[in-house]
Amino acid sequence: MPSLSAFSPVLIWFLAGIVFLALELVLPGLVVFFFGVGAWCAALAVALYPVPLAGQFMVFLAASVLSLVLLRSTIKKVFLGRTLDTDAMQNGVLSGATGEVIEDIQPPAPGTVKYGGSFWQATADMPLAKGTVVRIMEKSNLTVKVSPVTPEGEV
Repeated sequence: MPSLSAFSPVLIWFLAGIVFLALELVLPGLVVFFFGVGAWCAALAVALYPVPLAGQFMVFLAASVLSLVLLRSTIKKVFLGRTLDTDAMQNGVLSGATGEVIEDIQPPAPGTVKYGGSFWQATADMPLAKGTVVRIMEKSNLTVKVSPVTPEGEV
């Protein structure tokens, strides 16, 4: 088996970068990724100039720390997405939208309404049977208040 010194330092640093990037998939926090970037910078430095081993480690450490400090917040936003300042449920139901009764509503007991591919607990002022098309009047927490949709022209 060949010794480690038989391999090119460029190859060793490049493979170390791949190992760090693979570790990032397993470890949380988006930190190990930047060690991979540092290893690739060290590989580039060795490929361009004859850098001694101590210099290679300095390039690795400097590139890792600089990329971590300068890029982590930006890259974290890209990979983790954005968060909403408001509760997602606040915009989940539009007043005036229509849905369908899935479970009978017998006041004062609630029933279930299907709206937008989701099921909502629903209340009404009058009994509503399963299959009735309803209009959503208001939303309070996870419960919607509904009323039946009447055909056009009826009062």
